[in-house]
Amino acid sequence: MLTADHGGFDIPERLHEQALETSSRVSEAVSAKVLSDTLGKRYGLEAKGLILSDGASGDYWLRRDLAPGLKGKLVDDAKALLEADPQVEVVFSAAAIAATPMPTTSPETWTLAERARASYNPLHSGDFVVFLKRGVVPIANPGPGYVATHGSPWDYDRRVPILFWRKGMTGFEQPSAVETVDIAPSLAAWIGLKIPEGAFDGRCLDLDGGPDNTCGVIR
Repeated sequence: MLTADHGGFDIPERLHEQALETSSRVSEAVSAKVLSDTLGKRYGLEAKGLILSDGASGDYWLRRDLAPGLKGKLVDDAKALLEADPQVEVVFSAAAIAATPMPTTSPETWTLAERARASYNPLHSGDFVVFLKRGVVPIANPGPGYVATHGSPWDYDRRVPILFWRKGMTGFEQPSAVETVDIAPSLAAWIGLKIPEGAFDGRCLDLDGGPDNTCGVIR
């Protein structure tokens, strides 16, 4: 079985040559530093360390010593500033993400809010989450070995190939979406390993294109 832990996107400079003109590198305007400078000045706060992030997208954290009421105002203001930027798709506060029900449908149908919810951890996630528009690479200034990255909510980062093979199998391409959590129950059934009901998060996939069903062991 062969798969990957994440997808990826090509660099904007090459994508422009392939007619994807909307691809771009993120501007410094959405950086934690610019937000800290702008909101620090607005509220009379020390800008250094006011807002932190590990990049120009994903989780952003506010300084922990801020009063809850002030923190809420800063999140609201940061959201307004960021969503006015043409490179930003949407910003979700931690409260909005926590209030979103955990998605239970197939992942390709999830909304952006549900995609944020599936990755949310109340102990570690940011005070707000920034999603850049499709094709915007969150690296403003590329350097050697650092020209592209992953972690966006878009399918080019979320989708990975999953290939199963064994000698003599009848191959086919699965027409419907599957998930990486389907790998373990599928392999268990393939080798005849009996697993208790409910032991896996995923489901068994019939891996043979012939009349036999490789999921016969697990029901």
